[in-house]
Amino acid sequence: MKSITLDSLHDLPTEMTRLYPAARRSASVLIPLLQEEDGLHVLFEIRSAGIRQGGEVCFPGGRIDEKEDSLQTAVRETCEELLLTPSQVQVLAPMYRMMGPGGSEISSWLGVLEGYEGTFSREEVTAVFSLPVQWFLEHPPRIYPARYAARLPEDFPWELLPGGRQYPWQSIPKTYYFYETPHAVIWGLTAELLFHTLERLFGSDERS
Repeated sequence: MKSITLDSLHDLPTEMTRLYPAARRSASVLIPLLQEEDGLHVLFEIRSAGIRQGGEVCFPGGRIDEKEDSLQTAVRETCEELLLTPSQVQVLAPMYRMMGPGGSEISSWLGVLEGYEGTFSREEVTAVFSLPVQWFLEHPPRIYPARYAARLPEDFPWELLPGGRQYPWQSIPKTYYFYETPHAVIWGLTAELLFHTLERLFGSDERS
């Protein structure tokens, strides 16, 4: 039998190698604010029926191109979907980076739209609506904690595990938020981003 020694090692890497693939795609969205007579509003889109997740409420955004960063994508997609010019999008701050559907990575930015008059591209958007920030502070979402668990095949070798079918698998926590607004139900990634953004910007003191 050949002796295995340190000298027999070969092709040692110079950088760490990822065993699991990185996020299949990355996207970026803008959380758009409007300054109205009754205060700050949050603007939402309803996705066109002809695209993925049609009919759902979302923020403007899309996949990050190779030659863009997440901020450039958020501004470009906002302009394309709402028929604006870049000068009408005032970016205020980066917000959150989070895991989206199917393992994608979503970045979000907070911004104000200047001179917006309700325009949108009908190829991607069916309608737009806005609600005052105060409305959301007075109408908190319904919150449902959940967990992601492994789905194992029928022929999984339970007999090889200590404890067999009682093995203590770890599951991933996930919280779902639902805002039932006069216009539409906001849920999923959009509701989650909205909830955390409002918490960061206003906190519980503003709710009283």
